[in-house]
Amino acid sequence: MRKHHVSHVMRSEWKKTRKTPVQLVMMLLVPLISVLFLVWAMSYVRAFTTNYKATALLSDDGKKKLSEDALSERYPDITFKTGSAEDAESLLYSGKADCVIIAEEECIRIVYDSSILSSSQALKDAADCASDLSVLLEGEKMFEELQSFYPEKEIIDLSTDFEKLDNYLNQLAGVVGMIIFLMMASNAMTIAVSSVTGEKERQTFDTLVLCPVPLRKILLAKALVLLLEVFASGVIGFGAAILGMALWNRRDFKTVCQVAGGNLMWLPALLMLLLTATCLITAIFTLIGSAFGEAKKASLFSSAGMVLVSVSAMLPTFIDNENIKFIPIANFTPTVKAICRQELQLPTLLPAFGVAVVLFAVSVILATGLWERSNE
Repeated sequence: MRKHHVSHVMRSEWKKTRKTPVQLVMMLLVPLISVLFLVWAMSYVRAFTTNYKATALLSDDGKKKLSEDALSERYPDITFKTGSAEDAESLLYSGKADCVIIAEEECIRIVYDSSILSSSQALKDAADCASDLSVLLEGEKMFEELQSFYPEKEIIDLSTDFEKLDNYLNQLAGVVGMIIFLMMASNAMTIAVSSVTGEKERQTFDTLVLCPVPLRKILLAKALVLLLEVFASGVIGFGAAILGMALWNRRDFKTVCQVAGGNLMWLPALLMLLLTATCLITAIFTLIGSAFGEAKKASLFSSAGMVLVSVSAMLPTFIDNENIKFIPIANFTPTVKAICRQELQLPTLLPAFGVAVVLFAVSVILATGLWERSNE
């Protein structure tokens, strides 16, 4: 009798689960479009709450006195032009400015509409710019005298490029990572219910029992095919997240490339993270699919698996503990941040990967027992 290897059974199972071109495109498009839309939405909200447009209105004399180049370099979001207080309202309500600095002889006013202004940074920069204008517009001679009278001012920013990105990376890695893993779990649930539970519901399970191939090998083949398809959807999701950041948040993407791009360790790290998540997700849904004989019941309990995946992905947001590295999926956010710090070491990912592989093996063993119990 010809020996049946797992690879032979996998080819057979792949033919069973092989999708039509439309189904395959949809399986790949759903994570791609979902992740791209989420990254765009997060980038839009970030830009909406941090970016602003401001205008400084100066008199003709003030414009001549002003060293515009120096201030423009310091305040790139503020436009310096001639104008009067009458122009401020039209600038605000036409959407051409979020706040307006009006420089007059006796006072400098900052005008804004609190119902429109969305960025607190605008008021901070406007206040600093007004202080600079109050000195510069007094005249070059007075400015030189003040410079010699007051101690030199030096501004030193001790924050690193990564620290400026820290909050954004928390949101991006936490939320986008959770969506990617949920998409992978959704695909796993669909395939497991169809491939594993479906054998019982379609009443083809008796045929499997009569096959010369052990049930354990058949189930392992099904699990490996499931793992490959889930892994593929995860790769699409990760690629979409990187593409979305490059398209809609170029400044932060450029900073990430400068900080982490020189070390190609991020690529095997992300692949190991993805494989870790894939093993865990496959284990969960293979076990759930084997426990039930009806697709409806399996789908119902699969919702609990989806909750488990989403909670695991969000754990780092609520728990700051080194033991997170042992929990598959939960180490996604800390790993992304470690890549940006250039502090990542691949051995730190091995514990979670090992746990995921063990859970995958245990799930196949337990699922085989459930199948054999169904046969009895």
